[in-house]
Amino acid sequence: MSDKAKTPNKKTETRTETIGWPLIERVLACMALSRIYLFGPPGVGKTYMAYEFGRVQRGVYACTLTPDTPAAELRGSYIPQGDTIVWHDGPVIRAMREGARLVLNELSHASEDALAFLYPVLEHPDTARLTLPGGETIIPTQGFHVIVTDNLAPDDLPPALRDRFDAQLEIREPHPDALARLPEDLREVARRGMGLDEERRVSVRPIIAINSLREEFGLRDACLIVLGAARGAHFFDALRLAGVK
Repeated sequence: MSDKAKTPNKKTETRTETIGWPLIERVLACMALSRIYLFGPPGVGKTYMAYEFGRVQRGVYACTLTPDTPAAELRGSYIPQGDTIVWHDGPVIRAMREGARLVLNELSHASEDALAFLYPVLEHPDTARLTLPGGETIIPTQGFHVIVTDNLAPDDLPPALRDRFDAQLEIREPHPDALARLPEDLREVARRGMGLDEERRVSVRPIIAINSLREEFGLRDACLIVLGAARGAHFFDALRLAGVK
């Protein structure tokens, strides 16, 4: 009998690791990490964390990227001021000058123009630099760092862009601060809902909105107002099945 025949079949071992919020908070405060990618489903608190936690003492400049966002909106432009034209820095340049935090939301939706501009911004701090239209070269002040938030995993980014991040953290659970804003019955619904498929999942944001309206409009109408008639009716039925009144 051959060695191959003697070898028993082995099941492929898979591991699912979860990164908790305490570790994420430590990462956001770490001086050694200058380019951080936070990804996961909508409504888990990625943007909230990027705006509020860690190294925010020097300020936060935020950009939400779309296919229509031009590089000029991020970099800055010349603006008429009286009889002259004056250069005004965009949020990226201001963050670099001030050594502040730059938050880029929805990087996967960025236009080719914006992405081409952001490549040098996402370089290591020792090599990141930009030359403005007037000829001035901007080198980031110490402390400048970038946090990207997105629903898509970094695997969906171009390899050269994905390679620029020091840390890539998947967030699957709502932030405790967001859950604390809900009563216990809706809090448990929000926790369980994150494990559902995308079509059935309702994030914490709309659940908080429903909770704020349920006393004035009633639970059913609050669901319809926030989620629309069809989806709101399905979610109301799910809430009643879960014992929410």
